[in-house]
Amino acid sequence: MRAYAVTEMAVAQTKPTFESRLAVFRVRANFVAPYRKCRFFYLEPKHTKTKSNFIRQIEHIGGNWPNGTYFVKMSSGQVFARFDVYEGKVRVLYKESPMTGKLYPIWAFFKK
Repeated sequence: MRAYAVTEMAVAQTKPTFESRLAVFRVRANFVAPYRKCRFFYLEPKHTKTKSNFIRQIEHIGGNWPNGTYFVKMSSGQVFARFDVYEGKVRVLYKESPMTGKLYPIWAFFKK
């Protein structure tokens, strides 16, 4: 007989707290460890209201970043968002983690 934890379900239903200061990492294909692209990535609550506002802010800050996959981490170490940049534009904003299948916290902030 298995015992299931109910706490994980309750945590997933609550909206995560907003953090204005995030760290950006770049996923490198030839290396195991990710590369820290910039120390801090600043967001305001207005940038997380819609998907287009969030993407516009990423393109504004990271317009000169090299092509690749990036992820933004909160101070707790949890990945806040993951996206692909190609020629200064965000091509894909991932909804779920490919490893765990869990929804990224940024999607809880977007208004429906």
